Formats: sequence, C-alpha cells, structure tokens
Amino acid sequence: MTSFPDRERGFQQQAEADQQRHNQLAIWRLAWFAFSVAVVWLLIAGKQTTWAALAALIGVVVFTRMMTWHQAVRRKRDLNRHLAALNTDEQLRLDRQFTRPETGVAFAPIDHAYAHDLDVFGKHSLFRLINRTRTYDGTARLAQYLLQPAQPHVIFLRQQAVAALKPHINWRQDFEATAMLNEKISLSTAGLRAWAIGNTTPLPGWLNIARFVLPVLTIGVFASWVMGYVPGLSVFAALGVHGLLLSSMKETTKQVSEQTHEIAQSLSDFADLFRFVECAPGDSILLTDLRKRLESSQVTASVAVRQLARLVENFNFRRNPYFYLFVGLPSLWDAHYLAALNRWQAQHGPVLADWFSALAETEALNSLAGFAHAHPDYVQPELFENEAVHIDAQNVAHPLIPPTRAVANSLAFDGSGKTILITGSNMSGKSTFLRTVGLNVVLAQAGAVVAASRFICSPVQVFTSMRTQDSLEENTSSFYAELKRLRTLIQQTQNVPGAEIKSGLPVDLPILYFLDEILKGTNSADRHKGAEALIRQLHRTKASGFVSTHDLELGQLGESVDFVQNYHFRSDIHEGKVTFDYHLRPGICQSFNASELMKAIGIEM
Repeated sequence: MTSFPDRERGFQQQAEADQQRHNQLAIWRLAWFAFSVAVVWLLIAGKQTTWAALAALIGVVVFTRMMTWHQAVRRKRDLNRHLAALNTDEQLRLDRQFTRPETGVAFAPIDHAYAHDLDVFGKHSLFRLINRTRTYDGTARLAQYLLQPAQPHVIFLRQQAVAALKPHINWRQDFEATAMLNEKISLSTAGLRAWAIGNTTPLPGWLNIARFVLPVLTIGVFASWVMGYVPGLSVFAALGVHGLLLSSMKETTKQVSEQTHEIAQSLSDFADLFRFVECAPGDSILLTDLRKRLESSQVTASVAVRQLARLVENFNFRRNPYFYLFVGLPSLWDAHYLAALNRWQAQHGPVLADWFSALAETEALNSLAGFAHAHPDYVQPELFENEAVHIDAQNVAHPLIPPTRAVANSLAFDGSGKTILITGSNMSGKSTFLRTVGLNVVLAQAGAVVAASRFICSPVQVFTSMRTQDSLEENTSSFYAELKRLRTLIQQTQNVPGAEIKSGLPVDLPILYFLDEILKGTNSADRHKGAEALIRQLHRTKASGFVSTHDLELGQLGESVDFVQNYHFRSDIHEGKVTFDYHLRPGICQSFNASELMKAIGIEM
C-alpha cells in the first residue's frame, strides 16, 4: 500500500509541473494576443479590411481556445494541490493532529446522551478524526451517523459499502479533492431545495408569446431609429413596455434569484460530484442503490444539475446592472430564463432533494472508508442482535489516542442490569477506558471500523454522565447538574414520555451507560449510599454499563451480588514517582496515589 507521504510527494510534483504549464500558457496567450492585434492593425493599415476581419476572427477563436486550455491546466493544478494536501492531512491524522477547522459542534444538541462526554465533536474529537466530507449536507449526514445509532440492517449495509470503497483510494481522494475546488460547495443547499419543490409560477400564455415577439419588434424600432425613420422616444417607449412586462414578474424573479444565487457558483462542481457517485466503485447493496437514485427516466443527476448550473448562472447575470440595462431589459432575459427554470423544476425538482441526500450519504460513507483505509489494523465490528446488552471487546483502544501510544484492554460482559465497577487511583485510566468503550460502540453503530482486534456488541443506546458542570445562567451546581443527568438516565430506563427528547435517542433499545466518578459532588457517606442505590435500581432494568469510582467501599458491592463485576487500574510508586501501566485488571484497586501526588506539588503530608 502506497504511503500517504509518498502520495503527497507525487501529487505535489504533478502540481509543480502543472504550474509550469500554466505559466507557459499564460505567456503564449499574451504573445498570441499581441501578435493578433499587430496583424489586424497592419492589415487595416494596408486597407485589407476583409483580411483584417478574418484575422481578428481567427485571433479570437484561437485565444478563446487557449483560455479553455489554460483553465483546464489550472483546474488540474489545483486538483493536484488539493490531493497533496489531503495526503498530508491523512498522515497528520495518524498522529491525531487535525488541520481542518470543522469541529462539528454545531450539529450536536446541547443535552445529547453522549456527544459531549465522549468527545464526539470538538477540537480533538471523533468527528475530526473521521470527517472527509466537504458539502454541508455530507457533513450533517456524518454527524447524524455519530449521533444516532443505526439499526442493525443499516449498519450491515454501511459496513458492506465501506469495505467496497476502502481499497479505491484514488476514487475516494479524487472525489473529495473535486469538492475542494469550490469553497461555495460547503454552503447549505436548503434554498435551492426549497425552490425545487416549491410551486412553479408558469408564465401566462400571452407572456410566452410576448417574450419572443417584443424583442424582435424592439430591434426593428431601434433599427428604424438608427436609419432616421422614427424618433428616439420610440426606442424608450419600446423599452418601457419591456420594463412594465418584467415588473409584473418582479417578486417571482427576486425570490428565485435569492434562492439560487448563493449556490449558483458551485452547481457545476456539484454536477462533477454527482458524476463521481454515478461511477462509484463497488457492488455493495447500498452503493448500487445510491447510483440508481441518481438516475431518472431521461438524464442522470450530473447531466441535469449541469443544465441547472448553466440556467442559474445565466439567469443571475441579471444581478449585474449594466448587463440588465443593455441586455436583460431589451431581450426580456428574466422571462426567458424563468420559463427555462420552470421547465427544469417541473421535470427534476421533485427528485433534487433525494439527489443531494444520495450525495451526502456517499460522502459520509467515503469518510468511514477513508478512516478504515488509514487504520488497516482496526476491525469491522460484529453486531450481536440481542435484547440485552452484550459487549465483547478484545484489545480495544481509545481511537483518539495515537495508535503507537494507545494501551489496549479487553473486556466482555452480557446481560441486563449488569454493572462493571471500575476503581483506581487518580490518572490511572478509568475515565479514558470508559471513553474507549463508549467511542468504539459509537463507531460500531455508525458502521465504522473500531480500534480493537475483535469487537462484538448488541444494539444499544449509549448514555453518559461524565462531565457535568455548574451553570451560572441556570443557577445550577455541578452536583445538581449531575443529578439532573442521572434523572434523565432513570427516565430513559423507565421509558418515561419525553425522555427520548432530552437524551436525543429513542427508548426502544437497552441502555449502555457510562458514569464517571459517580456523585462526586457530595460527601463520601451520601456518595456511597446514593451510588449503591442507583446501581441497584438500574439492575432492575434492561440497562447495563460502567461506573468508575474512588469509593473502595462501593467496590464491596461486587463481592455480595452477582450483577456487579469489579475491575481496576493500578498505579505504582517507585522512588517517589508515580507510574501507570493503564492495564485493566479484575478485582478492587488496592493502590492509590493522591498523597504522593500532593507531596509532588509541595504539600507537606
């Protein structure tokens, strides 16, 4: 497999060669322009008018062709630059360094069940690790993957598609780099989609006739004025009739222009992206369905959107006042293009939203495929369909820690009402392990590969209470904030109406919870009593999960009941230094390091 640095160097070299061709063509264009002007001038000076006109025509045709070549070379250069940048970014991601600014935070509900606690979004997040989308809809779809557990059959289809796309790195990176050619492609398509499904306003029959007849008559009036047959006011009168006619459709014209103007500059690039999807490699069921969704009875999505690109671009020439005055008004430009846009809308408008949805789905799958390609040691998880929580994680590691530094652990449990109680000293790895399991479950239920040698899980709702904070705005202490979070968990396990709204998840799946330093905001006696009561209460539900604590007494619960299993992380002290190995072990922790850490900062113990 070619490494990312090798690919980066190759594309950078191609970009440099393209830049040289670009510079050469610029010089040739300038030389040809100067030569054409000189030839035309000499022919005119020699009174060879016919030859001068022919030379001018040839000069314009060749110059236009050279401009087309120049633009093609520039596009190829930019594409290779983007491909080089993509491979640089891929290499940095392996070390968990993220260069793209998008964090996905805007897509996460404030009180989501797990997004905040598990670093699904943010500066150092799962989203930044996986995201290879470029359109707004694609980014939103990927965020949805990470926020909402998919149904098992959907996960299976995504896994198939990811496996099919994974080896096709050239297609995947060309797809993404093409989207990078136009920054406008990241804008929301909501306005365009609203126009596409909106009610068409067909032009009246008389206007359909007038938009052809009136410009011809006006040209005749103008020619008559030039020849002196009619006064100049006749021309202004004819243009006045045009203005009255166009004013009758002013509101419709303004609305269509506003809905299409922002996205107009990127529609051609969207057409290229649709073409990529239409030619997507792989025979998986989902990819085949996506390709079929971009077909219609007459044309493909790429062809139809390219037609729309030309229509919208030409229509919005009207926004230039000089063009509108000298071309738009005399030709009744708005009427012609409104009629053309109406025809396009009637033919393709109802399926445009589905085309963009298919494109978004492809981008999200491309992100998962890129993630899988970059991590060949990660495995495709197995979905174990069971009504109870089932987890079997072998050598599972935290996906946001560089693979060279991540410490893997193994754990398996099965059944409803089970609690894995994890004790350990400060900084020993309790919270990291909870996030390790939680993030890999999120990845598994999104359809992605996971950081493990084997990973089997049943469909679950992940729920966390790990980073509760006080709020001055709501006059809420961190302890009360945690209580509110735990109340949502209890309501979720009891299928209380409205609980799914607060958590952002449905209530038809067993809950897999992760509670870090449970009830840490109160005294030790109340903390122990409350934590034990909560664990016993959750035991009577379908929920199972993980609880981390410093409370060794709480660990004794596992010695007396069969629904609590004790595990711990240990620390060692050698010559006054605290060391950790971050390995999960069965049983209750017997070593703590708080006093040594306090001594290390200068507190006399």
